[in-house]
Formats: sequence, C-alpha cells, structure tokens
Amino acid sequence: MTTVISGTSTHVSQNTISRRGTGLLAIDRAAISEGYTLITPIAERGDVYLIDTDGNVVHEWHLPYPPGRHARLLPNGNLFYQGKLTGDEPLFPIWEVYHGGVFLEVTPSGQIVREAHHPRHHHDATILDNGNLILLTVEPLPSDQANLVVGGTPGTEAPGGTIWADVIVEMTWEGEILWKWAAADHLAFADAPLDPHYAREHWPMANTVNQTRDGDIIVGFRSASLVIRIDRHTNNINWTLNAPVVSQQHYPHELDNGNILVFDNGSFREGVSFPYSRAIEVDPATNQVVWEYKDNPPQNFYSPYMSSASRLPNGNTLIAEGTFGRIFEVNREGTLAWEYVVPWFGSFGEGVGHDSSQGPNNSVFRAYRYSPDQVPWLS
Repeated sequence: MTTVISGTSTHVSQNTISRRGTGLLAIDRAAISEGYTLITPIAERGDVYLIDTDGNVVHEWHLPYPPGRHARLLPNGNLFYQGKLTGDEPLFPIWEVYHGGVFLEVTPSGQIVREAHHPRHHHDATILDNGNLILLTVEPLPSDQANLVVGGTPGTEAPGGTIWADVIVEMTWEGEILWKWAAADHLAFADAPLDPHYAREHWPMANTVNQTRDGDIIVGFRSASLVIRIDRHTNNINWTLNAPVVSQQHYPHELDNGNILVFDNGSFREGVSFPYSRAIEVDPATNQVVWEYKDNPPQNFYSPYMSSASRLPNGNTLIAEGTFGRIFEVNREGTLAWEYVVPWFGSFGEGVGHDSSQGPNNSVFRAYRYSPDQVPWLS
C-alpha cells in the first residue's frame, strides 16, 4: 500500500532504514532456535536490550558510558559491557567512533560489580577462562617501523605522521598488565599489508580478540584481511587465514567442532566487481570453506563494516548485518527462519569520525542469542 501525503509538511521518514521497516519482520516458529537476542545499538547513550523471538524487549540496561562497541552475557548471568571513555582528543578521526576504554560487569538489576579502564582500548575485549581481561589496544610505531608498513592510502597517517599499531593485552580487573603481544614484533609488515582503500593511521586494525578451547588467542585484522591464532605458550602465530578466503572480516571465533566461523564483509573482495557479505565456516586444518551463507543475489546481503555470525544450539546461524541493524537467523541450507531490524536510532554527533558515522543510524557491532537456560533470572 502506498501512502500519499499532500500539503507542505511531510511525515515520511527521511531515514532509508527506518522507512523500510523495523522490529520483527519474519519468523518461522518451527525453525528458530528459541531464546533471547542481546542488542547494543552503538550510537545510543549506553542502552542494551534483550529481546525475545517476537521482537519484544524483555530486559534492558541503561549504563553510564556510551557503548565502546558491544555487550555480551556471562555464564553467571551478568552483563559484560564495553563502554567508551569520552573527553580526550582522539588519536585520529575514526578513533572517536571505535575506541572504548571501559569494562563493566553488571548484574541484571543494573548494579556494577566490577569496572576497569584502559585508555587505548578499541573494538573488542573478552574475559578469559582465568577471569582476566584480554583486549585490543594500540601503541605508536617508532618511525623506523612505521616506514615499513605496506599499503594503505598514501598520506593518511595519524597527526604527526604517526601509525598506531595493534597490541593485545591481558589485564586484571585492577589494571595490572600481565601479558602483551605486539603485532609489530610478530607479524612481518609484508605479510599484513593494508588494503589500499584504508588509511595508514592504524595497522593492521584489529577488530576481534577471543580465546580458543585450548587457550590460544584468535585475532582478526580487518584492514589487512587477516586472521591469526596466537600460541599462548610461545607467542608464535600457529595459524593464519587471509585473502582471498576472507575480505575485511569480523568476529572470527572457534566453534565446538574446532572450525572457525567468520563474518566475511567483502567490501573489496579480490576478483569480484561488486561488494557482498557472507558468513563462512572454515576448517583450520585446510583453510577450506565447509559452510557458507550468502544471499541470492549476493548483493542483497552486505555490511561494509562491523557485523557477526554465531552458531546456535539447533545448528542455525545468527547473523548481524551490523551496518544496517539487521539481525537474522538461517539454517544450514541458508533458509531464513527469523529476521529483525533494530528500531533504535542514534547519532555519534555531527563531524565525528568519517562520513559513514554521520546521521541517525541503528548499527550494531554484534548480536548474540541466548537460550532460556542461559538467562534463568529472566522472569
């Protein structure tokens, strides 16, 4: 049905995403994996929502820091929230959008039981099995190493010609640094070239850090289309995945079967003339893709940045097309079982970050689904 509005005023939404429809768009009750989906709109003030499969908000948190990217539930039922420190001069323009700096453990009632800070944290952090935090941070490269960084758009270093490089840190909740792994010490610059479309201000631009079952650390570097696994006993890289299998990927993580699930953004996919995204499961023994979801036609599903894919208990996969706030569930055959578009729109502020950060948006960095037995406190 078409709505026609006459006169000089208009009530037509001028935001493309909201105009197309938000909230629950599709559900196949016989095919979904029952549970609750956790959503952290990244342009909101610090609000986190838990929704049921009908799209109803069943619980929410309102936190004192804007989101530094996302939140997830812990096994004890508390919320692990990554917030953003504000007020400092950004290291470079987009740093103001994707940096974090605050880590909170919050009860379902909203009580903060633990809090830690790291001023140079960005994108992602995980609580390790030992209870400590592992997080992505940056440190400036000395000039002799900065000159070795390959690729990127010429002349796009941070102020002063600085290139900030990723450093993975294990930290206690009290702020003590127990372990550091610097990309510049373990990655050959020639093996991690920046895509020519990206600025040289941040190398190789990590967006994911998490732990495998045997204690190794998986890290994903978006601007270099590179995923690595770090042996915690030796600090050596014992596995890599790169282009053309992945392209500006997000959220690589280990599944129960030992394979790696990845959201493959595909902004600048090698040998392809148009961008499209997909979710892939990779066998790390061979680096072969053993499962893939993409739309038909492929360009109907695309997120240039952020986003996630996670495996659900019934074998389905929950996918967050993060740029556009679209969250959906598909089965092994790629059939859609559930679809929801985030209805909360916020703004980073005029002039913050790049053009992609302007205007009202409903973006999410990731989305997570929790089965009812994982949230027993929910009445």
